[in-house]
Amino acid sequence: MAMLELVGPKPDWYTALGVALTRPPGTPERRTNDDPFAPVPPDRPRRISDDLAWLRQAVDEPTRFGLEAVADSAAVAAWRSEDDEPIMRLCRLRDRGVLDAAGFLLHESSGGEVAA
Repeated sequence: MAMLELVGPKPDWYTALGVALTRPPGTPERRTNDDPFAPVPPDRPRRISDDLAWLRQAVDEPTRFGLEAVADSAAVAAWRSEDDEPIMRLCRLRDRGVLDAAGFLLHESSGGEVAA
């Protein structure tokens, strides 16, 4: 289970986009020779900006994207999920610093309780 928490008054989408579009240090540009009309190979990882677009939609329509709003929280807004896909996306965003830049925290637990 994971819990996503908005810690500011509203998400900072512009700062998050800036972080998402910045390659991590030491990472070469790997898509320079890609054919934009060729099918995407199934083993290629998603772009972090795709996950950011998913997050923006998930904040607006949480149930459609595997998140459940938490009403009894002291946070500005909070959502929880037990589904693997949303948790994987949120972890990728957290690991790249995009969640922090947007004003979110991700709390994970391996059992039934959500870690704070």
